[in-house]
Amino acid sequence: MRQEQLLQKYWRGKSVLITGASSGLGWAITEALAPYGVHFGLLSRREDKMRELTEKLRDSGSSFWLRACDVRDRQAVEQAVRDFHAEAGRLDVAWINSGVGSDSSYRKWDWEQVEAMLDTNLKGAIYTTRACVEHMAPQGHGAIVGVASAASMRGLPRHGIYSLTKIGLAYFLESLAAELPQIQVTIIHPGYVDTPINAGNPYRYWLMQPERAAQLMITAVAKRKPVYIFPWQMRLLYHLVRLVPSGLYRKLGAKMFKGNR
Repeated sequence: MRQEQLLQKYWRGKSVLITGASSGLGWAITEALAPYGVHFGLLSRREDKMRELTEKLRDSGSSFWLRACDVRDRQAVEQAVRDFHAEAGRLDVAWINSGVGSDSSYRKWDWEQVEAMLDTNLKGAIYTTRACVEHMAPQGHGAIVGVASAASMRGLPRHGIYSLTKIGLAYFLESLAAELPQIQVTIIHPGYVDTPINAGNPYRYWLMQPERAAQLMITAVAKRKPVYIFPWQMRLLYHLVRLVPSGLYRKLGAKMFKGNR
């Protein structure tokens, strides 16, 4: 099946909830899916940016429901998911996308930033996934798409907390997929995409634009891939680094950390 036919068949008319929709990958995913007549539920803390996005896409043929919501607030997330489900009549896809990142090295440790990563990337993702599964499990179908990160390949020097949250999300979703096989679970590990979360990083290898990344991701979901790592260079590196013995990895990590200081 040709790619456009595949995308039309999978995405046309779907009810799709997206967190972190006001910028970065969330914004790009919404733009990529808009031509398929999607009924969107958009969640983000920045309602003004979501309204800017929906105004841009008003002639796309899709419909938009949005709610200012902080994924760190479990009760607010649960209510938002219930309200969107009631509005749409069903919930086909939940795109778990909200995330923040910062340096968590010993010398730059900041508890506020550390807790923001834990609360947003991991706890917020779990809150959203659980709230969506409450509707998908009884209906017997649905898809959970979790945006993790290539940073989950190992505990990365200076970014241990971020790595922790992303591998934690991946393990949580992997367990969910085994427990509820009627629900499609796709775990995505992007490499460097040109978004605000990594704008200050001078080492953005194989950098990709959000529009291209979004196309790759919506295609991977349509193909029902259980795990998708991109670009191909990062996928190769990811698997190679995972194979490195712990003792050797610690030595290599120490050299990498020293060189990047």
